[in-house]
Amino acid sequence: MLAGAAAAEAMLQDGAAGQEVTKYEADVRSSWVWDELTRVRNFKPAWHAGMWPGLSYGGFSLMLARGKEPWTFRWSKKDSEYTKPAGDCEKIDYPKPDGVVSFDLLENLARSGVNHEHDQPAHLKVKEDHKRVPLEVSLPVYDGPEGRFCPAKVYEYVPDEEREGSMKLQINAQNCVHCKCCSIKTPQEFINWTVPEGGGGPQYAAM
Repeated sequence: MLAGAAAAEAMLQDGAAGQEVTKYEADVRSSWVWDELTRVRNFKPAWHAGMWPGLSYGGFSLMLARGKEPWTFRWSKKDSEYTKPAGDCEKIDYPKPDGVVSFDLLENLARSGVNHEHDQPAHLKVKEDHKRVPLEVSLPVYDGPEGRFCPAKVYEYVPDEEREGSMKLQINAQNCVHCKCCSIKTPQEFINWTVPEGGGGPQYAAM
């Protein structure tokens, strides 16, 4: 809402076309949103020390200090840089969904009511300067993690019909539930996530 209000205000001003909407950041910083973010800023970074230290510090921060600590823990790397190469990890053998407690990804996707108009431009694209990353880095080094962390089966490595013996990254943008994990977790952040046209996306009935 704050972003929409700031953008609308900028569009109504003469000579504002192409200018950065700096008022948005100022509005966020002066709202309850910033107060909540400030209060929990140290919770997740504290888990770098392990589960028990993370839980202990989290309890202290949220219940006692209430985010008023005079320090702020910092991240040393991006989320995408914490992913380990596949060769350093033990392969997980996931049991098949039982239809009672666990379900197939596409079955769960249907429950989200996700919808993107079929004729709209794809809102998920590989960045132009990262075209080589999916097949030269993500798949051979990390075993294509985007094919597993995506909750909607948006990313799939499939055989390339035009190049025998080769694979290609297939992006099923119409399945996207807008979790935005791909924009921060793919190796080298090779996905450009943009806002889809027409407000398309998940339509959760309970929200």
